[in-house]
Amino acid sequence: MPDFSYRAVNKAGQVVEGVMAGPSPGDVHRILEADGLLPVSIEKESGARAAGGKGSASGRIRTRDTARFARQLSTLLKAGLPVLQSLRILAQQSETRAWKNIIENLAESIEKGASLSEAFSRHPRVFSKQFVQVVISGESGGDMVRSLLCLADWMEREQEFRAEVKSALRYPVMVITALIAASAILAVFVVPRFAVFFSRASIPLPLPTRILVSGNNFVQANWVWMLLVAGGAAAAWRALLFTAPVAKWYDKMKFSVPLLGPLYSKIAVVRFARIVSMLVRNGVAFMRVLEVASDVVANTHFRELVYKAKEEIGGGGSIADGFSGITVFPPMVAGLVAVGERSGSLDEMLDYVVDAYDMEVRYSLKNLVGMIEPLITVVIGIGVLFLALAVYLPIWNMSQVIGA
Repeated sequence: MPDFSYRAVNKAGQVVEGVMAGPSPGDVHRILEADGLLPVSIEKESGARAAGGKGSASGRIRTRDTARFARQLSTLLKAGLPVLQSLRILAQQSETRAWKNIIENLAESIEKGASLSEAFSRHPRVFSKQFVQVVISGESGGDMVRSLLCLADWMEREQEFRAEVKSALRYPVMVITALIAASAILAVFVVPRFAVFFSRASIPLPLPTRILVSGNNFVQANWVWMLLVAGGAAAAWRALLFTAPVAKWYDKMKFSVPLLGPLYSKIAVVRFARIVSMLVRNGVAFMRVLEVASDVVANTHFRELVYKAKEEIGGGGSIADGFSGITVFPPMVAGLVAVGERSGSLDEMLDYVVDAYDMEVRYSLKNLVGMIEPLITVVIGIGVLFLALAVYLPIWNMSQVIGA
């Protein structure tokens, strides 16, 4: 059985560390609870840990680390430990210097009289506005444990969702990258040798060969200028994206691009509905929910639509009317919101939206990859055919001349 290192808190509030063999982390968790200990972290031993390693030396703060911190903090608070003592315990068990510094800073802020939400808000790169808002609702409602658990669940689902999207698109990106690299190798090393050989031949070259040789000569003679033009165009485009009109047009266009536009819209639905559901469930005022949740989708056009929905609702309109004005959402979203608004179960209806469109995103990604793969195959086939004709047609013509 594998070994698991654990940190737990005993009934006296002291941190206990050790290593235990078990089939799984869940089994170790149950054994520790049976011994009267409250598990804080259970991790499988690796070679580096067994040799006394301190864990990852990376200072980068990842979403899953923040989610784990929220879950561990909720566990300690549920056990009845004060916030300050809980933070001290988590700082002691931190595996990276970056996290240790952040948690110690949180503890220092609370020692100086700041609330937990104020302490979190001083680290905006680690704790988002949505995170801070849920903590504020937990402070006002007195159920901080539930709020932190909701945050951990939300961040973990967001992380899984992003990982699924990246995983689905990884294969096409890898194939396209390999195709570009292969083309570059052919242009730099293979084609020039054939070009020299064919230039010495006294027979007329076929069209594919002339195109290949001429294209290669152009690239060889102008590759510096081509790189400069491409770099300049990329820099100009980035500069234009910082201007409000172009950024707004570009963000709006993302929702209407063939094939990708519907997928982008569904991703926006899932991410927005998930954060709105969590905030509503934690008692955040709905106008504040719209203000905070609009930032979860990095799109200026989407934020503008949410702002208009906020104005509609603030002017006396229903939530469903406001959501129906968010034109990137399918009509089903406003319909479910209307049902939730009438029944007082808006968060549950939004959960249905998340479940439905989460599945839609998976299907759309699968279909998109299924369409891209044959397209890539056709492109590669055309490229190989063109290269074969360009190389072997002259050789065939030369053999015909020699044979005659």
